[in-house]
Order: sequence, then structure tokens, then C-alpha cells
Amino acid sequence: MLEELSYVNHWLQSKDPYLMRKHGIDNTYFVALQDVVVWIEGFRNDMNGHMPTIETVAVEFEDFRVLKDLDPVEYCVNVLREQRAYMDYRPVLVENANMTNSGQTLEAMWKMRNDLDVMLKKFTGNIGQYEWTKHAEDRYNKYMEKHGQTGLSGITTGIKGLDDLTGGWKMDDLVLLAGRTNEGKSWVGEFFAYAAWLSFVKANINDPIIYLSTEMPEIEVAYRMDTFRAHFSNRALNEGRLTDAELYREYTLELMKKDQRMIILSQDANRGKPFTPMDIRAIIESERPGLIVLDQLYDLSDGTGERDIRRRIINVTNGIRDVNLSTKTPTIMLAQAGRDSAKDQKKDPNAAPELHQIQESDNPAQKATKVVTLRKIDDIFKLSLKKNRGGKKDEDVFMRTDLDTGIWEETTKEEMVF
Repeated sequence: MLEELSYVNHWLQSKDPYLMRKHGIDNTYFVALQDVVVWIEGFRNDMNGHMPTIETVAVEFEDFRVLKDLDPVEYCVNVLREQRAYMDYRPVLVENANMTNSGQTLEAMWKMRNDLDVMLKKFTGNIGQYEWTKHAEDRYNKYMEKHGQTGLSGITTGIKGLDDLTGGWKMDDLVLLAGRTNEGKSWVGEFFAYAAWLSFVKANINDPIIYLSTEMPEIEVAYRMDTFRAHFSNRALNEGRLTDAELYREYTLELMKKDQRMIILSQDANRGKPFTPMDIRAIIESERPGLIVLDQLYDLSDGTGERDIRRRIINVTNGIRDVNLSTKTPTIMLAQAGRDSAKDQKKDPNAAPELHQIQESDNPAQKATKVVTLRKIDDIFKLSLKKNRGGKKDEDVFMRTDLDTGIWEETTKEEMVF
């Protein structure tokens, strides 16, 4: 019962309508909670793939409990598989014993062999497989989730031109944001985080946004969010020179009333140690954010003490991608462009970095579903979409900015004079 309850809690918290299929199980694997699972599947099918909230299920079924401490999902799956195997195997053993007792030993042996072949294939042979024909209906249901949609299929980027190209940040997106030193990567990453938070406020979505900074103190990131939100001078906030401190106080008191959270983490929150993919997984599983921004990739640790920076970047990127896929959390990673990019800048001052110019390793660009590179030219951010899985790429969008007052306005190449 406890493992069934723990797995259903995992399923509802993941918001993944097809989690059971990925684990190779179905509602027949449940005994105590089969009626709950069948109801959730019916809700999912009626709502075109959308899952009920865990609170809705708790209200619908008195014997369903919301758990805080969950067993690992792999453990729950193994227990469910053992439970179902026992239910299938026990009748076979009884029938085989009866046949043997009635003098049909050879027939019993052949039948046992055939039955075991079927069961072993069922419980071990097809784990994790996706069958083109068998899963056709699931594929149709997945398609119907987006059929006829006119809005974004993901979280807004905050930039209409980029939204039009990408459809927004989707659940399985690993976005690489790359730029040269002092080009404003953190500003753009923070803008993406703020735009997501603001969209959640407007839609009354309570999933938090997480901004993890390896270089800046939490308060400096928070001041930048204040600048985006209310256009207080960022320089004045950092230097203690606001012309109207009381206005800032009124703003902060009003901001505290918001239900939507923006969680800002620095290495101080991790006792001064570099974050690892395991740390990030724990944070995501604890907070269940709608989006996480990692600023920046090269300051993360792979947890093994690897000293070779190229190998460490590969290990970290692979780990972050695993976390991104398993938790279904849109993830934006900030990374440095390498020396080749700086050389190209001398040839063309307006050029944004290319995919192969990510510092130390091209693995981050390979693992990413989307790659955005940036170039800052005076007060203009040029954002170049270098990779966009399933969509257009090699397209540019432009933002005219006043970083000190938090004014960001989309513009076009034709309206600009470099």
C-alpha cells in the first residue's frame, strides 16, 4: 500500500501524464489504489493529457494521502512489478502443481516453460521500450494536447520574436545561453527568469522560479529583479542612493503579498561548495519549480573532483540533462564563449558566438535542445537562435535595453544603426 501511494504521489507531482508507460507499468499493477489510478487516467484522457492536482485527488478519495517523504521512484516501480509478478505467477504454479499431481508432468513442464517465457518478457523484456504500433493511441493523445493551440506551448521567454520562433520554454527544454565575457549573460538569464515569474503571476500559477547564481550574491540578483519589476535604478539600489527610499519600502511591502515565488540561490546557500547535478536535482524535487536558470555552467562541480575542465563540463552537462529530463523542468544554462569567438569578434564586431565556440567543450551545445548566443552592441542585445530542435534556427532577435532602469524593448535590425 505504501509503495503504491508513494508512486502515485510521484506521478502527480511529476505532472507527466505518461510516467507509468515510461516505467513499463499500468493500472493492473495496483491493488489498493487501482480505483485511484483508473480515475486519474480517466481525468487525463478527458482533459487532453492534463493531470489533476494532487490536492484534487486527495479530495476525491478519502483513503489517498499526500506524502512528504517519498520512497525513490525506482524502488516503488520494482515493488509494483514484484507485486504484479506474484499475482500472475502464483496461479501458474498452482495449475502446474495440479497437472503434475494428476500425472501430466511433461505437459506441465512444457506449459510452465511457455507461461514463464510470456511472463519474463512482460516483466523484463519490454521495460522502457516505445512501440510505434502499440503506443499509437498514446501518441494521438499527446498530439491532441497541442492540437489547435494558438498560444505558446511553453513558458514565455519574455520576447515576442523569440516566443514566435521557439513556442516558449517547454518541459524537456535544456537551453544553453552563451556569450563572451562581460556581454551581459547574467542580465539576459535574469530577464528570462523574471519574464517567466511575471507570466506565472498573470496566470495565477504558484510554481516557483529558481535562479541559481555561482558568482553574484543573492541580494544583487534580487536588486536586478526589483529593477525589472519597478524600474528602480539598479546602480542606486547597489550604492544606497535611491532618491525616494520610502517608495522602495512601499514597493517591497506590496511585493511580499505575491504568492508566486522567485527563489535565488548562491553558493552560500550550499555552504560555499560548488553545486553538483545531484544538488540541483534535490532542489528541484524539493521545490518543484516551473523553470530553473543556472548561472553559470563552468562553476558547477560533477561531484567526482574531476580536475580536467573539459571532462568536468561534459560530466556536469550530462548530469544536468538527466535531471532536466527526469524532472520535466525547463532549464536554462549560462556558459562562456571561447577564444575563437573573441577572434571572430575582431573580424565582425556584430557577430554572435557560434555553436562550436562554446568554451572548452561542444558537449553543452550537443545536449541542449535550444542554443541562444548573445552579442551586446551599445544598448542592444542581439540574441541569435543557433539551435532550435524541431523549429527554425539561425534567426536573430534584438532588444534595446537600459540596464540601469530595467527597460527592455524589442526592436528590429532595420530600426537599428550599429
